[in-house]
Amino acid sequence: MDVIDTPQRTPKLGTLAQAAALITDGSTLAFGGVHSHNGPMALIREIVRRGTKGLKLIANVSAGMPADLLVGAGCVDTLTVCYVGMEHLGMAPRYRKAVEERRIQVIDGDEIYYVLGLKAGALGLPFVPYPPGHEARDNPKREPTYRRTTDPYTGREIIVSPAIAPDVAIIHAAKCDPYGNVVHLGSVVGDALIAKASRRTIVTTEEIVTLESIQADPKRTSIPGHYIDMVVKVPYGSHPLSCHGVYNHDEPALIAYRDADIDAYLRDYVFGPADHFAYLEKFGIERLLNLRESI
Repeated sequence: MDVIDTPQRTPKLGTLAQAAALITDGSTLAFGGVHSHNGPMALIREIVRRGTKGLKLIANVSAGMPADLLVGAGCVDTLTVCYVGMEHLGMAPRYRKAVEERRIQVIDGDEIYYVLGLKAGALGLPFVPYPPGHEARDNPKREPTYRRTTDPYTGREIIVSPAIAPDVAIIHAAKCDPYGNVVHLGSVVGDALIAKASRRTIVTTEEIVTLESIQADPKRTSIPGHYIDMVVKVPYGSHPLSCHGVYNHDEPALIAYRDADIDAYLRDYVFGPADHFAYLEKFGIERLLNLRESI
């Protein structure tokens, strides 16, 4: 019997700097997570540090600090959004100010606009048709990216919206092997969907695990490696947000961000620290370990 050689896998490991370099001025950028959980904050700080401008940002279905920080740092030109806020901590201050001052364009969809738009992007479709009844919602009445056309099968008028196909997706997860097989230890939310819809996907991860550990429990894989272009090991890479199954969000740090002068915050927590580990040192090992004990 002939033996068929299996092609050798190529590791996809990179650094935060290399990952941020893939996100160029004017890119359409989607980020994963939801609320105060699983946001790729270390990579977002690196994007800000690089001075990337003109981003077409695809916020997740309920976005908070990741979107607010990118807007406050002047990185965003257009924001596709369902919600940006700090949940029980109140408004997202930089996003609100930028909208009031008309410094960014907002594409105001709803959750279905986001989810179905990404599904269309993943399938290579040009737009999404909506089921009957969607015309009763406020968004199609006010957001010009919704359009109306004719259903060729029934002749009825239907509402459609464009596919969402980001240039780059950035996500954070608890585990990943060197070849991009991702394991979430909690909700995946829209992470798998944005990975499928985007031309490139970068995952930052708390831990690099072996391929053998992935193969031993394949049902735990939340995003297969063929959707991932780069893997970056970043412990506490979601801080001050949580990483499901690893550590909780740092609420005092979120409150401090909300109440800070944005220029001072950027100086102290983005441009000041030499790297991600210098950022973590500002909070101390005891505080970071306590976040693990509170999950």
